[in-house]
Amino acid sequence: MIDLTPIFQAVLALLAALITYKLIPWIKARTTNEQQARIDAAIRVAVYAAEQVYGAGHGAQKKAFAVAYLEEHGFTVDSAAIEAAVCELLNLSTTSEMIVETDAPHDGLTDDVK
Repeated sequence: MIDLTPIFQAVLALLAALITYKLIPWIKARTTNEQQARIDAAIRVAVYAAEQVYGAGHGAQKKAFAVAYLEEHGFTVDSAAIEAAVCELLNLSTTSEMIVETDAPHDGLTDDVK
């Protein structure tokens, strides 16, 4: 009878190596991306909510609101992440204003619908 134990051990060692070097880093990278997306979404929600609550100005209160909101939901973020979301909000708001100004003289109907 032939002893297949060394072959099985080699196959198991190969599988363990593949799992260690390929599968585990892939899983970690995917989890990190999903977590980062979740954090980014939470930061945007906090910044938009602070803007809605306080309106224009009141920067310190809005930042404190955003930080408190994030902490209540289990997130600890640095000021740079919040500032980035604020810049995104400002850029979005500027783009919206430009679209509204561009479309203002137009009544929204195309020539073939009138």
